[in-house]
Amino acid sequence: MNTNTTPIHNLQIEQAVLAALMTVSGSYAQIENLLTEQDFHATRHKLIFNAIVDLDAKNSPYDAVLVKQWLETHNHGEASGGEKYLMQLMSDAPSSFYNLQSYAEKLKDLTTCRQVIDEAMKVIHQAKHLTISRGELVQNAQAAFADLNTESGGESLVHIHDAASNTFLEMHRKIEAALAGNSMIKGIQTGIYDLDKKLGDVEPGCLMVVAARPAMGKTTMLQLIANNVAVIQKKPALIMSGEMPKEQIAMRLCCAIAPADIGVVRNSPHLLPKNEFTAYTDAVVMLKEVPMQINDTSRPSIANIRESIRKVKHQYGSIGVVLVDYLQIMKTTKQFAREDLKIAYFTGELKAMAKEFECVIVLLSQLNRELEKRPNKRPMMSDLRESGAIEQDADQIVFLYRDEIYNKESQYRGIAEAIIGKNRHGEAGTAYMHAQLKYCQFTNLDNDALNQIQEVKL
Repeated sequence: MNTNTTPIHNLQIEQAVLAALMTVSGSYAQIENLLTEQDFHATRHKLIFNAIVDLDAKNSPYDAVLVKQWLETHNHGEASGGEKYLMQLMSDAPSSFYNLQSYAEKLKDLTTCRQVIDEAMKVIHQAKHLTISRGELVQNAQAAFADLNTESGGESLVHIHDAASNTFLEMHRKIEAALAGNSMIKGIQTGIYDLDKKLGDVEPGCLMVVAARPAMGKTTMLQLIANNVAVIQKKPALIMSGEMPKEQIAMRLCCAIAPADIGVVRNSPHLLPKNEFTAYTDAVVMLKEVPMQINDTSRPSIANIRESIRKVKHQYGSIGVVLVDYLQIMKTTKQFAREDLKIAYFTGELKAMAKEFECVIVLLSQLNRELEKRPNKRPMMSDLRESGAIEQDADQIVFLYRDEIYNKESQYRGIAEAIIGKNRHGEAGTAYMHAQLKYCQFTNLDNDALNQIQEVKL
């Protein structure tokens, strides 16, 4: 049997794609959700493509001159073939640059061919050497090709009876877990009991939006969820920190875990009490074993987020939560007539990714400043910027509010409210927690404190 009849890469098409990208302004937007560097076979082509992606992420043009400068700056000039190869690529590639989408689809087809061959060879090796049982062999083969189908965007039809049966099996799993004293939670939790009780099980496939005005604790809530999922639930977490550098995120996480005063740690670490210094050190050591990754790409695109999720899932085998900070600084080179259409694009893509990768995506969002003109400044759905798309795509919408920010004599000093504006799978309402932001923490209130707050509210 001749296995070499069909090549599994095509350098001419790779050249055509790169030439089109470097020739047509803004063309990366056409393929940002389709291609990654793994779709290119030649190392020099991977490097050139990475240059284009990075330049686009920085809102820079990516013509041949700027790509050449990027490659030289990153010490890839020789490995990429240098100026001579770039000029050859631009002159030899087909002149019909507006076939970019078609060329990109062909590259993705070739990638799928390579993936199928790789997975098939693994199964063949297992079958030949009888390294596992026949049941595991069949299961591994089915899982491998099911994953390929998911990644290529294939859709599958499921009979309603099969879907209903799956719900019964899930009920049975939870009953067994409850009887065994194990957690029934399939998705994620925040660790704030009052909030988790109201939210219920935030299951894989959900898009949760956490929205607030500045100083209310959006980043603290992000860290709280990341810590609870990765450290307590031991599920992989990915933080897409478009606003804050990775070291600041890590410092805040360590302060929360210790706990230690973030102001002292950042500005006067020599004044940190010995017990807090020791606790901070212990937190740094402990995080070595925690399944958590950070991407601090400034103004991440949908393509940036998708590729990071792929890498984390490949590393750990699954992913529990992706936390995106924050909606309004996300970027795309796509052109939209109105801001609400751009927001709809982001939330729609993020919701689709939550389903595709079977994880929860938590998206931080800013609120309109108009709410500060009201006597009661507690947020409501209409305070979301371009709220229509967010309301439509989000499964849960949680507003953070600290009354002491607006009312210095507030009787709720040190208390934060998590106002649940939408909850597709549970109840709405308000949850309460301690706000200890100097320790980068939200913590649980005891039952007496919760009851006192409820009595005051009534």
